[in-house]
Amino acid sequence: MPSVIEFTAPPLPHYIISGFSPLPVGGKHPSRKNIGAFDLLVVVQGCLYVEEGGHEYEITEGHALILRPDSSHYSYMGCKEETLHYWVHFQILGDWKVIEEEDYLACHGRYPEGEPGYLSLPPFEITPYNIALPQFTKLAQPQKMAETISELNEMNRNIHLASVRLRQQALFQDVIMLLSASLGANGPSPQSACAERAASYLREHYREPFSAKQLGEAINFHPVYIARCMQKVFGCSPSTYLLRLRIDQSKLLLIQTDLPVERVAEEVGFNHAAYFTASFTRFEGMAPRKYRQRFAWNKG
Repeated sequence: MPSVIEFTAPPLPHYIISGFSPLPVGGKHPSRKNIGAFDLLVVVQGCLYVEEGGHEYEITEGHALILRPDSSHYSYMGCKEETLHYWVHFQILGDWKVIEEEDYLACHGRYPEGEPGYLSLPPFEITPYNIALPQFTKLAQPQKMAETISELNEMNRNIHLASVRLRQQALFQDVIMLLSASLGANGPSPQSACAERAASYLREHYREPFSAKQLGEAINFHPVYIARCMQKVFGCSPSTYLLRLRIDQSKLLLIQTDLPVERVAEEVGFNHAAYFTASFTRFEGMAPRKYRQRFAWNKG
């Protein structure tokens, strides 16, 4: 069963070194144990035969495999033809875990229980996010991946320059994005697609009165199905998603403007200031005025 490596950022994955290796018929990828770094293999011609954790992988042209830093791997068979592949050593400095790809895709986009997720970013806080990489995959853009790693390799000749190492770190994030884009290349599940369309509509029309029927007509899904999909993907109903969105937008207005609380409520779609205050207090643990004072400049 294919696996997914999911990690939390920041920090972003850190590039160590990369290279290009041609292998003759009978050649093998080196066997290693607990090397302490991830090893990305990208085959551009031929096939590598690598075993890790009891799984045998045939890495053919256009495919990629990530070998884990905490496992053993070895070549269980020599190359049957001349094989060309890129390799990249990198490290994930933050938390990471391995889960089954089927389990990940089944709940793709879902936030932790009780957390509808960030609808807008807090103005003064670092907000972590999760990134998932397929451990073994057919690359969605194999040529682009090869070109990117080749460029990383070219920079190695000037790796003694700090400016070059900085550019390598930035370019390596393209490798991460290309890997991430290859996960579930067949696209999101129908439930995720419905939930994302509903969320996009609510984000665009959050100032307007909410109607489940109108939402259904706008994105061409039944309201009951929309509610079920949003509950699965975002962990909340459409109305709760909208309420959270309005609260997040109001926080920006409270900090960035001098508008009265009553006007802020109107600007984000609340018809009654009292309901806005009650809702804001329930989500944020303090009243809107108290929230504004918390970040206000003390002129005294």
